[in-house]
Amino acid sequence: MDFFTLLRENKRKIYLLVLLSVIISTAYAILSLSLDNDTIIQEMPIQVETFTIKAKTITKKVNSIATVQYKDKAIISSKIFGRVENIFVEQGKQVKKGQLLAKIETYALELQLKEATAELKKAQANLRLAEEKLLQAKRNVEQRLKAIAKSRLELTDKYVTLQNTEDILRKKEKLFKAGGVTETELNTLRTHYHTVKTQFLQAKKDYETLIVGFRDSDIVKAGFTKPQDESKTNELFTLINTAMEQAECDAAKSQVEQAKTQIDIIKTNINEASIKSPIDGIVAGRSIDIGEKVSEDTNLFVIINTSKVYCISQLNENDLISIQPGQKVEITIDALHKTYSGKVEIISPVIDQTSRTADVKIICSNIDNSLKPGMFARVSINVQTIPDAICIPATSLKESDSSSVFIIKNTMAFEKKVTIKERMD
Repeated sequence: MDFFTLLRENKRKIYLLVLLSVIISTAYAILSLSLDNDTIIQEMPIQVETFTIKAKTITKKVNSIATVQYKDKAIISSKIFGRVENIFVEQGKQVKKGQLLAKIETYALELQLKEATAELKKAQANLRLAEEKLLQAKRNVEQRLKAIAKSRLELTDKYVTLQNTEDILRKKEKLFKAGGVTETELNTLRTHYHTVKTQFLQAKKDYETLIVGFRDSDIVKAGFTKPQDESKTNELFTLINTAMEQAECDAAKSQVEQAKTQIDIIKTNINEASIKSPIDGIVAGRSIDIGEKVSEDTNLFVIINTSKVYCISQLNENDLISIQPGQKVEITIDALHKTYSGKVEIISPVIDQTSRTADVKIICSNIDNSLKPGMFARVSINVQTIPDAICIPATSLKESDSSSVFIIKNTMAFEKKVTIKERMD
């Protein structure tokens, strides 16, 4: 074996030794590393997320969907028959309360007004005549009462004269029997007595005729009670004896009032010919054209007020228990990418038997008219504010038969049972 052959063999052995050494070193290193990693894994602590619990105020909410609707709506209809003369607004135009929307012709009504005015003047003339008749009748009653008083005095005077004449006649008759007077004197006295008696009876008859309608029995027949005071009695006699003239006067007054009422009706109809908006709002609909004939109750315009709108939501009966008027509401309109503030205003007292829901109306300001009736909305109603509430994420809660959380003390975790009062999104 030569030197080069020995050298080649020695080199081969050296390579094998070096390779074996590398393999052994690598295996040892891998084994050592594996053992070290196991130790590291065994000694590494569990990674957890912690947070500090603080008391804070939370708001319990009821979330739902809603539909935007107008708050006020006015359907304007015609109150008279006529032809549309002019139209001053178009659909979509903003209008104010009292603004003129359209005009209906009033020519026929103006003619009726002239006729009614003439009837009023005629009725007023008849009233003046009736009042004058009543005044004259009262004067006649006054004169009659004076005539009755005078007739009563005359009747009393004639009665006294008759009594005196009768006494004288009796005395003369006694004297005649005694021979104190002649038969001629007695006959003359008797003739005078009959004359006085006739005058008395005539005066009595005239008085009885004169007091017809002025007797106590006339007061009773008229349905009154005779007053004790003479002046009030005379007032009753005046009332009773001018009843017909008073009735004519009342009828004339009624005709005047009827004529005035007719004029008021016509004037009202003329005013109604000017169609005006009863509310502030927007013209949502127009159903007439110029020249078109309309009659009573024909719908002309629809006005809606959208300065304030309702968001109407249907809430189930479980949520309704916590809903009250005045509660604040957050309203989100996805189409506008905007959020508005509102409050609960009206809660329907009736629950739908099929859906078990009731309408809740939420009022919302809409000054810029960005909210349109029919829009979709999402509402969040603040139903309860809970102060000093302790809140934790649901992910930190361990739930089995009971609920518990882990509390960290001195880097050590301890399990603690808790009571859940509310669960909120």
